[in-house]
Amino acid sequence: MLNPTIYIDCFSGVAGDMFVGALLDAGAGSLDLLNQELAKVDIDGWNISTESVKVSGIAATRFSVNIEGEEQEPRSLSDIEELIATSDLSEKVRSHCLAIFGRVARAEAKAHGESLQTVHFHEIGMVDSIIDIISTCVLFEELKPREVFCSPVALGSGTVQTQHGLMPVPSPATALLLMGVPVFQGVERHELATPTGAALIAYFGRSFGSMPTMTLEAVGYGAGTVETKGPNLLRMVMGERRVVSTGIEAGGEVETQVIIESNIDDSTPEQLAYLVDLLLDGEATDAWMTPVIMKKGRPGVVLSVLCLPEKMERMIDLLFKESSTFGVRANNVERHCLERREQTVETPYGPVSVKIGSWRGRDVTFSPEYEDCRRAAEASGAPLDAVYKAARMAVGG
Repeated sequence: MLNPTIYIDCFSGVAGDMFVGALLDAGAGSLDLLNQELAKVDIDGWNISTESVKVSGIAATRFSVNIEGEEQEPRSLSDIEELIATSDLSEKVRSHCLAIFGRVARAEAKAHGESLQTVHFHEIGMVDSIIDIISTCVLFEELKPREVFCSPVALGSGTVQTQHGLMPVPSPATALLLMGVPVFQGVERHELATPTGAALIAYFGRSFGSMPTMTLEAVGYGAGTVETKGPNLLRMVMGERRVVSTGIEAGGEVETQVIIESNIDDSTPEQLAYLVDLLLDGEATDAWMTPVIMKKGRPGVVLSVLCLPEKMERMIDLLFKESSTFGVRANNVERHCLERREQTVETPYGPVSVKIGSWRGRDVTFSPEYEDCRRAAEASGAPLDAVYKAARMAVGG
């Protein structure tokens, strides 16, 4: 499977070995591929294996890294960067790995009040964690996913023993790595999200929330090693989200976005107009106001914002900061989009850029750019409508 949409279901947390196991279980790559790629890195004294297991009656793959030899010394960021940079891994895999370890280093440094130069990796700098991260990057590069969605991440609770001593769950580094990611504690008195798992989710996950509408093509389960009340599994769902016509050419695209709404009856029109501009400048896909009659017959507006899931927190921050609202509501929606391209056409009034939308291989919408049409109308003295019509005719619309 190439370029799938991936949904990572972290209902029982996430760890590096679970991540690799779920990818392998879903049909990504193979153990032979991982052995071949890992041999390109200068690490000795390890071997990897997989085992088919049942967890709460669910068939899953357990990925294991077996270490030989003496106790390992903690590594610095420069140690790991040199290890990755001098390997024969592909440039893309090296780039992924270096970015992930860079995130971990920043989180560890902040958690322990150190600099990037002095901080040392402990759990995540061990050979098994390094192999988990490299293996995940290799498998993702093999798949080349088109988009990666992720559920909220179960963290667990209680404490966990680390090289720094007893730590609360989630560990300080894990909490920092998952900043901006939806999480929940759950009922388990164990560490469910490890630093390695948190680093992988934070790096590869692009949108967080419920599973998008998709055609399922593969499902894989990666088994954890801790015994929990529920199934300690990471689920990897892969499929297709592109709308395909009955012909050869593809149609439009479907993407998950979020609609955030708030009823407001005590902000001035100037304040609301300013807020809409801020939301659009903050990369909202769209923002608008709808007049409504609210309680006690008071006129008000419903302020609506459409945005990508990763922009949601930014939008909510602006709503609370710049309006009088005491609460907002948010829902995931599917946004069906035409495939778009731009074409510059020659008209009797000068060149005009036209945005063309196609659906299932057929051009259905032609939208001349207003600024181009305005400049052409002003320069030629022609009516604006005449420029619009000429641009549409020139592109065949």
